[in-house]
Amino acid sequence: MVFPYLGLVQFLRFCFPWFSYFGLSYRLLYTDEFGDEVGLDEVQLLDPPLEERVPALTEMLESPDPYLSYQAVLILVAWGKDIGLNKLEELIERTDISSFGFSPNRITGEDNIYDELSYSVHLYGLSEGDKGRMLRVFEKLLALYPNHFFESKLKHALLKNKFSVLLPAIESAINQSFEKGLYYQSSQLLPVLAQLDSDKGWQYVQKFKGLSVSTPDPAANIAEALKFCPTEESQTLLYQYEQSISPGVAEAAKNSLQYLAS
Repeated sequence: MVFPYLGLVQFLRFCFPWFSYFGLSYRLLYTDEFGDEVGLDEVQLLDPPLEERVPALTEMLESPDPYLSYQAVLILVAWGKDIGLNKLEELIERTDISSFGFSPNRITGEDNIYDELSYSVHLYGLSEGDKGRMLRVFEKLLALYPNHFFESKLKHALLKNKFSVLLPAIESAINQSFEKGLYYQSSQLLPVLAQLDSDKGWQYVQKFKGLSVSTPDPAANIAEALKFCPTEESQTLLYQYEQSISPGVAEAAKNSLQYLAS
């Protein structure tokens, strides 16, 4: 018997000669510099990037398999490569990539593809990518925000990259999402707005704080936003949220109070 002594990849190559192509793709996308399986998320974070993989990943951008192309985009953009960002812009300018189902939310099943692309743009910045290009892509993603599912990665990317020029686009995304009844998704951008403009942040808190409790609860994002509004009124509201029966809301309020006290 040969098979028990073969690893999975070797076994597949032995049985299916065509597997070599897919084996190469697997190594490019999911293994570190030592060939150990770490997953795509960790490959995105490799520092320094594996420059020897860039030509093959660049070729993969034009793969007939759209999922392979999408994953190559995530890695190349995270590594600060403009060729990847070019393809990312092509993707977000398509009419409906959210139908691909490449990154389904673990609870709702909604495709989180735009959020994953947002995170890769954040990593592009950490890899010393062009700030002007980042700004342009974030603006395009904010324009898509009211019409597509975003879990939280765009929010965190914008919090880490304080582009004040995006304030009108952020405000528009909040308002349009709110008008469509996407109250939680709309509230996700409250901390971003408040970080850039505390007065506007406080004004929008008034708009959201009367909403009914729901799951997920917008109050958690309100509490997070309040840490950027250093007033007695904000602290009073945070003390109320700290007593919430919702663990997420109470934890967000506690963190914001600690931030204000620091």
